[in-house]
Amino acid sequence: MRIFITMAGIALAFTLVTPASQAAESFDGLWARTAKDYRNKEGPDSKTLIDMSKPIGGKPAPMVDQYENHCRIDRKTAVGDGINLSVTCFEFWDYFNKGVEPRKATVKLAPGPNGTIKINGKPYLRCKAGSGAAKR
Repeated sequence: MRIFITMAGIALAFTLVTPASQAAESFDGLWARTAKDYRNKEGPDSKTLIDMSKPIGGKPAPMVDQYENHCRIDRKTAVGDGINLSVTCFEFWDYFNKGVEPRKATVKLAPGPNGTIKINGKPYLRCKAGSGAAKR
C-alpha cells in the first residue's frame, strides 16, 4: 500500500510540474510589441528577453530583461495556460550585477494568438532571427 501511495504522489508531482515547465519553454526568446521595435538597435523600445535558464557567473539566473529593467526570476507559478513570475528588478545592468536598489514585481506571461504572447496583458511578437534585433 505504501508503494502505491508513493507512486501516486510521484505521478501527481510530475503532473503538477510538467505544464509550468512546458509553458516556460514557449515563453523563452526575444519579444517586442512591434516589428519596428525588434529592428531597433539603439535606445528605448519594447524588446523583452525571456530566458528561463540563463547562466550568469556560472550559476543559473533565469531572467526577464527589458530596456533599463533587468529582472531576476525568483519564482514561477503556473496560472491556467500561462505563468506568473515573481521577480527582483534593477534599473541598470550594473545594479543587477551588484544587487543595488532592487524592487520586487510580478510579470504575467500568457500565450496569445498566432505564436504571440502576452506580457502583463500586452501582446508581443517573437523577434525573428536576423531581424537586426540587438541581444542584451
